[in-house]
Amino acid sequence: MKNPLVAGGVPHLPAKALSCTKCRTSYRLSLKTIESIEPHAGELMVWVAYNCLGCEASYAHNAAFRDVAAVLNRNGTVSGLLQFGGAYFHCGEPMTFATSSARSVYAPMTTDDVDDSLLEVYLQTRVIQCRCGFRMELPA
Repeated sequence: MKNPLVAGGVPHLPAKALSCTKCRTSYRLSLKTIESIEPHAGELMVWVAYNCLGCEASYAHNAAFRDVAAVLNRNGTVSGLLQFGGAYFHCGEPMTFATSSARSVYAPMTTDDVDDSLLEVYLQTRVIQCRCGFRMELPA
């Protein structure tokens, strides 16, 4: 879910607690995205997106930075991939750029014999990787 407060002068929304409204707990949350918001008075807030590992519900809203830090500091809460600002984290460390490539996204629309060169589409990608060997392609 896109953060409406990153740019554009949108009024700031109040911070909400990190919690699953279905399970009524915050102990099974998995953070997916943390983004800064426009400067504001009062408590430090960030835009956060997360899901509940218990019921798979997803949420995205403003949250107090201290609440997000509390979830991050729990053992076992950072699994998988986390986007923090413009960086991606896996295994608790920032991923680094490995290579760039062009991938074909060609899929034949017919089984008839056609000129393949007219139908090919390529997508430029950048590969990022973690020290553990996890790799992911991002659009360039």
